[in-house]
Amino acid sequence: MNPGRLLPLPRLTPFGWLVAASFAFGLGFGVYLTLFVNFVAQDMQIRPEQLGLLESIREIPGLLTIVLAAIVMTVAEPRVGAVALLLLGVGWMNYFHLSSMEALIGFSLLASLGFHMWMPVASTLALRLSHPSVQGRRLGQIRSVQAVAQLVGIGLVGLLAGVTGLRPLFILSGAIIIAGGLILTRIRKLRGPAVQPRILLRRRYGLYYALAFLDGARRHVFMTFAIFLLVREYGTPVQTVALLGLVNGAVTMVAAYGFGRLIDRVGERRVLMIGFGALALIFLGYAMIPIVGVLFALYILDNLFFSAEVGITTYLRKILVMPSDLRPSVVAGQTFNHVAAVIVPVTGGVLWAAYGHQVPFIIGSILAVVSLLLSARIRVARAAPADERAPKPSPTI
Repeated sequence: MNPGRLLPLPRLTPFGWLVAASFAFGLGFGVYLTLFVNFVAQDMQIRPEQLGLLESIREIPGLLTIVLAAIVMTVAEPRVGAVALLLLGVGWMNYFHLSSMEALIGFSLLASLGFHMWMPVASTLALRLSHPSVQGRRLGQIRSVQAVAQLVGIGLVGLLAGVTGLRPLFILSGAIIIAGGLILTRIRKLRGPAVQPRILLRRRYGLYYALAFLDGARRHVFMTFAIFLLVREYGTPVQTVALLGLVNGAVTMVAAYGFGRLIDRVGERRVLMIGFGALALIFLGYAMIPIVGVLFALYILDNLFFSAEVGITTYLRKILVMPSDLRPSVVAGQTFNHVAAVIVPVTGGVLWAAYGHQVPFIIGSILAVVSLLLSARIRVARAAPADERAPKPSPTI
């Protein structure tokens, strides 16, 4: 008997399956993200410099993204994404039984390997399953779906953490993400040319690489230390972290799609300049304002303007020399992003321990200002990207 007749699968478009997998990823990620800081700060009692060391070590797979991608470049994106979510889910599941910093580092590395394989593949899948005229909108839609899913995951933590405790919810997080990996295997057809196995760097994409590097540095300052500050210095409980996440998710759900549409209308330069300018002020607020309610508001605003970063990816898509440059170039951008991610958390943790929590956030503000200045240099031609026969491509590696 065919089990599909008893429980038929829904008939979705390839982009629909990507949306479903992204929802599963966002749901599991929402559970994990809400738990993590309270888990390491209150359950495992780690210090700021230990947190910085952990974050830097687990970003090493991100630094190696370009090598990993070259190894699997001939494998179809849906299969790579499925394996990535499997590794991510297994890694986070095992937080359930951790009792030492060494074990935490080990399973964080496993999860990070999957996470950093998934992120560039998720972006290229969204672009390859979309018509060029709506790619900004499609990326925004994926972010909005993930934001909705994170809301559900955060809500689950708020409802269940008082009953189950923190650790069992890591099992739930991992299982949901593994299910997302299985969903990706339903994607069969993709737009655009087949990719070739290569590592690609072009001088033409230099501004994209610089923005990716600075975005990684800025993002990891906030991701590593913002909630940690609220939990460690102000004793914020996991239920309040969950409530913050719910509000943040609701805002992001609207902002992600809105920024995607705005990029399609006015272009990447204006959107990125507005986003990075706002982020510079938000970081200064976190460094200078000792009022916990204000810090809650700044946390939500940071995540709102974080959605503007989709403009970095759509900018790359518009300046491609060849359409097949997309996937290896996104992977290269992720690698530059994580050069900063390996350095910034451990440095920020040491500076926090030595000089106070203000220093990492002041550094974040400076990085946002530099990103704003570089965004002002973005120029995108009106013509569509050249095809595979484009003359005189710039040098590659």
